[in-house]
Amino acid sequence: MTRIHVKTLPAMLALLAVSFIAHADDPKPQPALRGTLDVPQSTAQLRQAEEDYRLGLRAAEGVGVPRDYLVAAKYYQKAADKGYVPAQYNLAFLYENGLGVKQDYAQAAVWYRKAADQGDPEAQNNLGTLYSTGQGVPLDYGEAVRLYRLAAAQEDLEGLTNLASMYLQGRGVGRDTAQALQLFAKAAERGYAVAQNNLALMYANGEAVKRDFVRAYAWLDLAAEEIPKAGVVRDAVAKEMTPAQIAQARQFAIQKRKEISEKEGKKP
Repeated sequence: MTRIHVKTLPAMLALLAVSFIAHADDPKPQPALRGTLDVPQSTAQLRQAEEDYRLGLRAAEGVGVPRDYLVAAKYYQKAADKGYVPAQYNLAFLYENGLGVKQDYAQAAVWYRKAADQGDPEAQNNLGTLYSTGQGVPLDYGEAVRLYRLAAAQEDLEGLTNLASMYLQGRGVGRDTAQALQLFAKAAERGYAVAQNNLALMYANGEAVKRDFVRAYAWLDLAAEEIPKAGVVRDAVAKEMTPAQIAQARQFAIQKRKEISEKEGKKP
């Protein structure tokens, strides 16, 4: 799995190297309908594709039936063959993770590409990840960046974060820490934990910004809700801070948590 690397403070931030490919850590087919159907289809074809997709989703999630990824893959395949984007994405995800089918990154790339070509941002991001790691397709950082940009343009949080990481590492694009900081911040402000973690590390290390332990602590505190190791680094950062700075950081985290909840329509 590709990992993000940043310059670290002695011993302290070396405790954490967080993957910026979040979906690979949660091997479940995504349930939500995403994207629109751009290919011409008759009403009957569309209804059948939707029905096959729903049956696949029920099998994948174990809703009313035992969970069975093999059955899910068969129904997703039927709907995907009809050009149905959510089924194409979920079928690709099954191939990528070896759920109900033999793990096959090349097949995952085929189906991600079909959905990506129809404008699905999550498929664009995941196909970009395959190019950035050389799984199922030739290693191509330039193509990964192109796909991440497409996903980021649609406000996909993983796409924004992955594009930021490419700028930070100078892969497929000229190294630009200021652009990385901006993109991480954009995804972090939307509540994406990996971006929050990486933004915190940039503040802690003084990458493209003045070193700021208060903001580093606060963003790590937010990220720790989903990334336990971020809490370990937060506590390490705290050892470099005064009690007043820690209090300030905690207040900053409370405010950011409230802002994110309001922005995303969640209860704080």
